[in-house]
Amino acid sequence: MKKTILLFLSLLTLRVSLSAAVTQPEGPDSVYVGMYVNRVYDVSLRDNRFSADFYLWFRWKNKDLDPVKSFEVVGGEKTFQSEPYRSKNGDVNYAFSRVTAVLTQHWDVSAFPFDDHVLTVQIEDGENETGTLVYVLDAGNLGKSPEIKIPGWALDKFYFGVVPYTYATNYGDPSLPAENQSIFSRFYCSVRVVRAGIGYFVKLLFGMFIAAVISFLAFFIKPTDLDPRFGLGVGGIFAAVASQYVITSSLPDTNIMTIADQLHMATFIFVFLSIAESTISLWLFNSGREQRSRILDHFCRYAVPIAYLIVCLMITLFR
Repeated sequence: MKKTILLFLSLLTLRVSLSAAVTQPEGPDSVYVGMYVNRVYDVSLRDNRFSADFYLWFRWKNKDLDPVKSFEVVGGEKTFQSEPYRSKNGDVNYAFSRVTAVLTQHWDVSAFPFDDHVLTVQIEDGENETGTLVYVLDAGNLGKSPEIKIPGWALDKFYFGVVPYTYATNYGDPSLPAENQSIFSRFYCSVRVVRAGIGYFVKLLFGMFIAAVISFLAFFIKPTDLDPRFGLGVGGIFAAVASQYVITSSLPDTNIMTIADQLHMATFIFVFLSIAESTISLWLFNSGREQRSRILDHFCRYAVPIAYLIVCLMITLFR
Protein backbone atom coordinates (compact mmCIF):
# COMPACT_ATOMS: atom_id res chain seq x y z
CA MET A 1 0.00 0.00 0.00
CA LYS A 2 2.79 2.40 0.94
CA LYS A 3 4.63 1.66 -2.30
CA THR A 4 1.45 2.31 -4.28
CA ILE A 5 0.98 5.70 -2.63
CA LEU A 6 4.62 6.67 -3.29
CA LEU A 7 4.31 5.61 -6.93
CA PHE A 8 1.11 7.65 -7.29
CA LEU A 9 2.78 10.74 -5.80
CA SER A 10 5.78 10.33 -8.10
CA LEU A 11 3.57 10.11 -11.18
CA LEU A 12 1.59 13.13 -10.01
CA THR A 13 4.80 15.16 -9.51
CA LEU A 14 6.09 14.13 -12.93
CA ARG A 15 2.79 15.17 -14.55
CA VAL A 16 2.87 18.58 -12.86
CA SER A 17 6.48 19.08 -13.97
CA LEU A 18 5.68 18.16 -17.55
CA SER A 19 2.66 20.45 -17.52
CA ALA A 20 4.76 23.33 -16.22
CA ALA A 21 7.37 22.66 -18.88
CA VAL A 22 4.73 22.75 -21.60
CA THR A 23 3.08 25.97 -20.39
CA GLN A 24 6.33 27.79 -19.58
CA PRO A 25 6.68 30.72 -22.05
CA GLU A 26 9.59 30.59 -24.45
CA GLY A 27 12.30 33.25 -24.37
CA PRO A 28 12.84 35.91 -27.05
CA ASP A 29 14.18 34.96 -30.45
CA SER A 30 17.86 35.65 -31.02
CA VAL A 31 18.63 37.53 -34.21
CA TYR A 32 22.29 37.74 -35.19
CA VAL A 33 23.12 41.09 -36.75
CA GLY A 34 26.27 42.27 -38.50
CA MET A 35 27.52 45.27 -40.46
CA TYR A 36 30.24 46.13 -42.94
CA VAL A 37 30.78 49.89 -43.34
CA ASN A 38 31.56 51.03 -46.89
CA ARG A 39 31.63 54.81 -46.51
CA VAL A 40 31.22 57.61 -43.99
CA TYR A 41 30.72 60.91 -45.80
CA ASP A 42 29.02 64.33 -45.83
CA VAL A 43 30.18 65.07 -42.29
CA SER A 44 28.64 68.50 -41.67
CA LEU A 45 29.14 70.35 -38.40
CA ARG A 46 26.90 73.15 -39.61
CA ASP A 47 23.93 70.89 -40.42
CA ASN A 48 24.37 68.48 -37.48
CA ARG A 49 24.51 65.39 -39.66
CA PHE A 50 26.62 62.82 -41.47
CA SER A 51 25.88 60.02 -43.92
CA ALA A 52 26.84 56.36 -43.94
CA ASP A 53 26.79 53.56 -46.49
CA PHE A 54 26.90 50.00 -45.15
CA TYR A 55 25.95 46.37 -45.66
CA LEU A 56 23.61 44.95 -43.03
CA TRP A 57 22.69 41.30 -42.49
CA PHE A 58 20.57 39.19 -40.13
CA ARG A 59 20.36 35.49 -39.21
CA TRP A 60 17.40 34.07 -37.29
CA LYS A 61 15.19 30.98 -36.96
CA ASN A 62 11.62 32.13 -36.31
CA LYS A 63 9.86 32.19 -39.68
CA ASP A 64 7.34 34.73 -38.36
CA LEU A 65 10.07 37.39 -38.05
CA ASP A 66 11.55 39.49 -40.82
CA PRO A 67 14.21 41.72 -39.19
CA VAL A 68 15.60 42.98 -42.50
CA LYS A 69 12.24 44.63 -43.14
CA SER A 70 11.37 45.75 -39.62
CA PHE A 71 14.65 47.41 -38.61
CA GLU A 72 14.89 51.18 -38.25
CA VAL A 73 17.78 53.63 -38.28
CA VAL A 74 17.74 55.40 -34.92
CA GLY A 75 18.27 59.17 -35.02
CA GLY A 76 18.20 59.32 -38.79
CA GLU A 77 16.52 58.03 -41.89
CA LYS A 78 17.21 55.49 -44.57
CA THR A 79 17.73 57.16 -47.92
CA PHE A 80 18.19 53.85 -49.74
CA GLN A 81 17.83 50.13 -49.04
CA SER A 82 18.47 47.50 -51.68
CA GLU A 83 16.11 44.59 -52.14
CA PRO A 84 17.24 42.02 -49.57
CA TYR A 85 19.07 38.92 -50.69
CA ARG A 86 17.62 35.95 -48.82
CA SER A 87 18.66 32.35 -48.24
CA LYS A 88 17.89 29.51 -45.85
CA ASN A 89 20.22 26.89 -44.41
CA GLY A 90 18.21 24.30 -42.52
CA ASP A 91 16.08 26.21 -40.06
CA VAL A 92 18.30 29.32 -40.17
CA ASN A 93 17.06 32.29 -42.20
CA TYR A 94 19.52 34.77 -43.68
CA ALA A 95 18.91 38.21 -45.20
CA PHE A 96 21.38 40.75 -46.53
CA SER A 97 20.86 44.34 -47.73
CA ARG A 98 22.80 47.47 -48.60
CA VAL A 99 21.69 50.63 -46.81
CA THR A 100 22.52 54.32 -46.99
CA ALA A 101 21.33 56.62 -44.23
CA VAL A 102 21.57 60.22 -43.05
CA LEU A 103 22.19 60.45 -39.29
CA THR A 104 21.59 63.40 -36.99
CA GLN A 105 24.66 64.19 -34.89
CA HIS A 106 24.83 66.76 -32.09
CA TRP A 107 28.42 67.94 -32.10
CA ASP A 108 30.41 69.16 -29.11
CA VAL A 109 32.38 71.97 -30.74
CA SER A 110 33.78 73.52 -27.55
CA ALA A 111 37.31 72.46 -28.56
CA PHE A 112 36.98 73.55 -32.21
CA PRO A 113 39.27 73.50 -34.21
CA PHE A 114 40.93 70.80 -32.06
CA ASP A 115 37.68 68.89 -31.66
CA ASP A 116 37.09 65.17 -32.04
CA HIS A 117 33.76 63.37 -32.32
CA VAL A 118 32.17 59.93 -32.16
CA LEU A 119 30.00 59.08 -35.17
CA THR A 120 27.41 56.40 -34.40
CA VAL A 121 25.04 54.41 -36.56
CA GLN A 122 22.27 52.71 -34.53
CA ILE A 123 19.87 50.01 -35.70
CA GLU A 124 16.73 48.96 -33.83
CA ASP A 125 13.81 46.67 -34.61
CA GLY A 126 10.74 48.84 -35.02
CA GLU A 127 8.16 46.16 -34.23
CA ASN A 128 9.48 43.75 -31.60
CA GLU A 129 10.52 44.45 -28.03
CA THR A 130 13.15 42.44 -26.19
CA GLY A 131 10.46 40.05 -24.97
CA THR A 132 10.10 38.91 -28.57
CA LEU A 133 13.43 39.69 -30.25
CA VAL A 134 16.97 40.40 -29.08
CA TYR A 135 19.91 41.26 -31.27
CA VAL A 136 23.10 39.22 -30.92
CA LEU A 137 26.37 40.57 -32.26
CA ASP A 138 27.75 38.60 -35.21
CA ALA A 139 31.20 39.34 -33.82
CA GLY A 140 33.24 37.25 -36.24
CA ASN A 141 32.03 38.96 -39.40
CA LEU A 142 31.92 42.67 -38.58
CA GLY A 143 34.16 45.07 -40.46
CA LYS A 144 34.78 48.26 -42.41
CA SER A 145 36.31 49.17 -45.73
CA PRO A 146 40.01 50.10 -45.60
CA GLU A 147 39.24 52.83 -48.15
CA ILE A 148 37.05 54.90 -45.81
CA LYS A 149 38.39 58.46 -45.69
CA ILE A 150 36.86 61.70 -44.43
CA PRO A 151 38.65 64.85 -45.67
CA GLY A 152 40.17 66.74 -42.75
CA TRP A 153 39.63 63.90 -40.28
CA ALA A 154 41.57 60.86 -39.12
CA LEU A 155 39.53 57.77 -38.24
CA ASP A 156 40.15 55.80 -35.07
CA LYS A 157 39.03 52.21 -34.42
CA PHE A 158 35.46 51.11 -35.19
CA TYR A 159 33.37 49.71 -32.32
CA PHE A 160 30.32 47.45 -32.60
CA GLY A 161 27.90 46.41 -29.88
CA VAL A 162 24.36 45.57 -28.79
CA VAL A 163 22.57 47.28 -25.90
CA PRO A 164 18.98 47.43 -24.61
CA TYR A 165 17.21 50.78 -24.91
CA THR A 166 14.22 51.77 -22.78
CA TYR A 167 11.36 54.04 -23.87
CA ALA A 168 9.64 55.21 -20.67
CA THR A 169 6.20 55.86 -22.15
CA ASN A 170 2.87 54.16 -22.84
CA TYR A 171 2.62 56.01 -26.21
CA GLY A 172 -0.75 57.43 -25.09
CA ASP A 173 -2.39 53.98 -25.02
CA PRO A 174 -5.02 54.04 -22.20
CA SER A 175 -4.85 50.25 -21.92
CA LEU A 176 -1.25 50.52 -20.70
CA PRO A 177 -0.16 51.85 -17.28
CA ALA A 178 1.19 55.38 -17.15
CA GLU A 179 4.57 54.09 -15.96
CA ASN A 180 4.82 51.64 -18.87
CA GLN A 181 8.26 50.96 -20.34
CA SER A 182 9.17 49.47 -23.69
CA ILE A 183 12.61 47.91 -24.10
CA PHE A 184 14.11 47.34 -27.54
CA SER A 185 17.36 45.72 -28.55
CA ARG A 186 19.72 48.17 -30.27
CA PHE A 187 22.77 47.49 -32.44
CA TYR A 188 25.37 50.23 -32.86
CA CYS A 189 28.52 50.96 -34.82
CA SER A 190 30.73 53.84 -33.63
CA VAL A 191 33.94 55.43 -34.84
CA ARG A 192 35.92 58.29 -33.32
CA VAL A 193 37.17 60.95 -35.73
CA VAL A 194 39.90 63.45 -34.86
CA ARG A 195 41.42 66.43 -36.63
CA ALA A 196 44.34 65.36 -38.80
CA GLY A 197 47.35 67.47 -37.75
CA ILE A 198 47.54 71.24 -37.21
CA GLY A 199 47.18 72.16 -40.88
CA TYR A 200 43.46 72.82 -40.50
CA PHE A 201 44.11 75.05 -37.47
CA VAL A 202 46.72 77.10 -39.31
CA LYS A 203 44.62 77.43 -42.47
CA LEU A 204 41.49 78.35 -40.53
CA LEU A 205 43.02 81.01 -38.26
CA PHE A 206 45.85 82.32 -40.41
CA GLY A 207 43.81 85.39 -41.41
CA MET A 208 43.07 86.19 -37.77
CA PHE A 209 46.75 86.08 -36.79
CA ILE A 210 47.69 88.23 -39.80
CA ALA A 211 45.06 90.76 -38.74
CA ALA A 212 46.65 91.02 -35.30
CA VAL A 213 50.18 91.37 -36.73
CA ILE A 214 49.02 94.11 -39.12
CA SER A 215 47.53 96.10 -36.24
CA PHE A 216 50.76 95.73 -34.22
CA LEU A 217 52.73 97.37 -37.06
CA ALA A 218 51.14 100.66 -36.00
CA PHE A 219 53.64 100.85 -33.11
CA PHE A 220 56.42 101.44 -35.65
CA ILE A 221 54.68 104.46 -37.25
CA LYS A 222 54.89 108.03 -35.96
CA PRO A 223 51.70 108.96 -34.05
CA THR A 224 51.28 112.08 -36.22
CA ASP A 225 50.90 109.92 -39.36
CA LEU A 226 47.22 109.46 -38.66
CA ASP A 227 46.10 107.56 -41.75
CA PRO A 228 48.55 104.64 -41.58
CA ARG A 229 48.75 104.65 -37.79
CA PHE A 230 45.00 104.26 -37.21
CA GLY A 231 44.22 102.64 -40.55
CA LEU A 232 46.23 99.53 -39.67
CA GLY A 233 44.22 98.97 -36.48
CA VAL A 234 40.88 99.53 -38.19
CA GLY A 235 41.90 97.20 -41.02
CA GLY A 236 42.92 94.57 -38.45
CA ILE A 237 39.48 94.78 -36.82
CA PHE A 238 37.69 94.22 -40.12
CA ALA A 239 39.98 91.33 -41.04
CA ALA A 240 39.37 89.64 -37.67
CA VAL A 241 35.60 90.10 -38.03
CA ALA A 242 35.71 88.51 -41.50
CA SER A 243 37.72 85.58 -40.13
CA GLN A 244 35.21 85.00 -37.34
CA TYR A 245 32.30 85.19 -39.78
CA VAL A 246 33.84 82.47 -41.97
CA ILE A 247 34.35 80.18 -38.98
CA THR A 248 30.90 80.81 -37.51
CA SER A 249 29.26 79.97 -40.83
CA SER A 250 30.82 76.49 -40.70
CA LEU A 251 29.58 75.66 -37.18
CA PRO A 252 26.12 74.83 -35.80
CA ASP A 253 24.15 77.50 -33.96
CA THR A 254 25.30 77.20 -30.37
CA ASN A 255 26.00 79.35 -27.31
CA ILE A 256 29.21 77.43 -26.60
CA MET A 257 32.43 79.45 -26.68
CA THR A 258 34.78 77.47 -28.89
CA ILE A 259 38.55 77.80 -28.81
CA ALA A 260 38.32 79.66 -32.12
CA ASP A 261 35.85 82.10 -30.54
CA GLN A 262 38.16 82.70 -27.59
CA LEU A 263 41.11 83.34 -29.92
CA HIS A 264 39.06 85.81 -31.92
CA MET A 265 37.96 87.61 -28.76
CA ALA A 266 41.60 87.87 -27.67
CA THR A 267 42.48 89.24 -31.12
CA PHE A 268 39.71 91.86 -30.93
CA ILE A 269 40.93 92.98 -27.51
CA PHE A 270 44.57 93.31 -28.59
CA VAL A 271 43.70 95.10 -31.84
CA PHE A 272 41.59 97.51 -29.79
CA LEU A 273 44.57 97.98 -27.43
CA SER A 274 46.74 98.90 -30.41
CA ILE A 275 44.22 101.56 -31.48
CA ALA A 276 43.90 102.82 -27.89
CA GLU A 277 47.70 103.00 -27.58
CA SER A 278 47.89 104.98 -30.82
CA THR A 279 45.37 107.44 -29.42
CA ILE A 280 47.32 107.85 -26.17
CA SER A 281 50.62 108.18 -28.03
CA LEU A 282 49.15 110.89 -30.26
CA TRP A 283 47.79 112.75 -27.23
CA LEU A 284 51.21 112.64 -25.53
CA PHE A 285 52.91 113.82 -28.70
CA ASN A 286 50.52 116.74 -29.17
CA SER A 287 50.88 117.66 -25.48
CA GLY A 288 54.59 118.26 -25.92
CA ARG A 289 55.62 114.97 -24.27
CA GLU A 290 57.23 113.47 -27.33
CA GLN A 291 59.76 111.46 -25.32
CA ARG A 292 57.02 109.69 -23.38
CA SER A 293 55.18 109.02 -26.64
CA ARG A 294 58.31 107.36 -28.09
CA ILE A 295 58.86 105.33 -24.90
CA LEU A 296 55.26 104.12 -24.95
CA ASP A 297 55.54 103.10 -28.62
CA HIS A 298 58.86 101.35 -28.01
CA PHE A 299 57.45 99.41 -25.05
CA CYS A 300 54.22 98.38 -26.81
CA ARG A 301 55.86 97.25 -30.05
CA TYR A 302 57.39 94.34 -28.07
CA ALA A 303 55.14 93.92 -25.03
CA VAL A 304 51.79 93.77 -26.85
CA PRO A 305 52.75 91.08 -29.43
CA ILE A 306 54.42 88.97 -26.72
CA ALA A 307 51.37 89.28 -24.46
CA TYR A 308 49.10 88.35 -27.39
CA LEU A 309 51.21 85.28 -28.15
CA ILE A 310 51.11 84.16 -24.50
CA VAL A 311 47.33 84.57 -24.30
CA CYS A 312 46.82 82.58 -27.53
CA LEU A 313 49.09 79.79 -26.27
CA MET A 314 47.22 79.65 -22.97
CA ILE A 315 43.84 79.42 -24.75
CA THR A 316 45.13 76.72 -27.09
CA LEU A 317 47.16 74.57 -24.71
CA PHE A 318 44.94 74.72 -21.63
CA ARG A 319 41.68 73.93 -23.41
